[in-house]
Amino acid sequence: MNNTRKFGWPFTLALSLHLLLLSVFLFSFDFQVTPESNPAPEAIDAIIIDDAVIQAEAERLKKIELENLKQAQALARQAAEQEKQRAEKITAEKRKLEEAAQKAEAEKLKAEQLAAEQRKQQEVAKQKTEQAAEQKRKQEQDAKQKAAQVAAEKQKQEKAAQQKAEAEKIKAQQLAAEQLKQQEVAKQKAEQDAKQKEAQVAAEKQKQEKAAQQKAEAEKIKAQQLAAEQRKQQEVAKQKAEQAAEQKRKQEQDAKQKAAQVAAEKQKQEKAAQQNAAAEKLKAQQLVAEQRKQQEQSKLKAEQAAAAAAEVKKQKAEQAAVEKRKQEEEGKRKTAEAAASEKKKQEALAKQKAEQAAAEKRKQEEGKRKAAEAAAAEKKKQEAIAQQKAEQAAAEKRKQEEEAKRKAAEAAAAEKKKQEAIAQQKAEQAAAEKRKQEEEAKRKAAEAEKVRLAELAKQQAEALRKAEAEKAAAEAAKAAAEKARQAELAKAREDMLAKAAKEIEQKVERVWIRPASSDGNLKCTLRVSLLSSGEVMSVSIVKSSGDDMFDRSAENAVKRASPLPVPNDRELFNSKFKNFVFEFEPH
Repeated sequence: MNNTRKFGWPFTLALSLHLLLLSVFLFSFDFQVTPESNPAPEAIDAIIIDDAVIQAEAERLKKIELENLKQAQALARQAAEQEKQRAEKITAEKRKLEEAAQKAEAEKLKAEQLAAEQRKQQEVAKQKTEQAAEQKRKQEQDAKQKAAQVAAEKQKQEKAAQQKAEAEKIKAQQLAAEQLKQQEVAKQKAEQDAKQKEAQVAAEKQKQEKAAQQKAEAEKIKAQQLAAEQRKQQEVAKQKAEQAAEQKRKQEQDAKQKAAQVAAEKQKQEKAAQQNAAAEKLKAQQLVAEQRKQQEQSKLKAEQAAAAAAEVKKQKAEQAAVEKRKQEEEGKRKTAEAAASEKKKQEALAKQKAEQAAAEKRKQEEGKRKAAEAAAAEKKKQEAIAQQKAEQAAAEKRKQEEEAKRKAAEAAAAEKKKQEAIAQQKAEQAAAEKRKQEEEAKRKAAEAEKVRLAELAKQQAEALRKAEAEKAAAEAAKAAAEKARQAELAKAREDMLAKAAKEIEQKVERVWIRPASSDGNLKCTLRVSLLSSGEVMSVSIVKSSGDDMFDRSAENAVKRASPLPVPNDRELFNSKFKNFVFEFEPH
């Protein structure tokens, strides 16, 4: 079809010149035979050299036609070469864009790995905090056990002197045990509440991170669709891409603000938990002091009762009791000071570990935020580079098209000017020859002129008949050739259509993932919309198989197979593949 368009205009020009020459001859003949009474001005001699002139003119036109054909072929080769270079350039740009997309995908995967590593570090920090709390609790239990051992030793030493006060002492010990049990239960409850709150905060943070990731995925898909649309409508796609980038940047800022708010809320909750733990601890210390005071009071009462019961041994007992109390108070004081010192040391150590864990956590969150910002900046940079390259490719394409149009217009104008000059020269030569023949014809006899005129008429009629026959034969041959060409084109289009449909079916089946519920006897009908590059714009179910999982797997297979193999014939693509119905029946 392209060759017919390129070579049609020289053939049309040659045919027009032939018809013009024939019309001139016919007009000259009619003009000369009309005035029969005055034969001298008849243009009869114009036919004398008609055969030679026609032959020479035909040869010259044939040469011109061959030259035009060569020029047209040269222009066709040049246009084909330019088209090939442009296609190669577009393919290179497309490859660069695909590499940029792959790089962006790798950056995204790297960011996800970094996020996973940060979550892992957070888990490790959380485990360290829990281990520190467990160690603290174990140390407190050890301290309580030591205190109990000291109390047991003390109880053993005082057993002889406090037999009468044994009932009150046992009662006091039971009360202290009950209070310690209540304190332990309260402490465990506080720890469980703190762990539960921390778990809720972590779950909320993970949920928000997952939502942000899903939004980022959706924005990525939307950006890819916008990039595909940019290849068709550069200006509109550019505005959409800018809007999408602005919206994405705003969403990322919102996500960062939400993450900062969650972190602040978590710190606030941790601080509140620490304050609650400190309050519980202070309350427990107050309770232990109250118990110690009650024990002192009980001991004082027991001592008073023992003094009242043994009035005779009052002085000795008082002296012994005073000495014993001094020793006991000194032992209690030393034990309390040691326990308080150990407890304060353990608290300071736990506090230091908690501060270190919090600082490490803040450092990790800062690193995560910086990594996310760097990834976003890199992604934005890659998008800007891809957009700039697409704009440069479009500008270069427009420039080449305008240059080709300008050259074609200049060539057509030059050819037209050349043909007009040739026609004018030919007309002038014909006019000069005609005048010469008319002057020569005036000197000849009228009878000879009539004979030659009759012979000429006969020859001209014969030539006209032959020309008409040749024209009819040429038109018939052209029609037959055109019909054969159309048949070949139709067959080639059918073969191309069948081949493309088979390749699409094979490619979709290669990437299809069979659902677990599929029994192998299902099929569904899909409607697919494509870009000229074969990239899938949309997929929808026209006729369901009855199995939703099978239908979704078919849709996903078509999307994963993008770009689909489509023919290069733009007319065939627009009529058969731009929007087509595809029956998916895997074997």
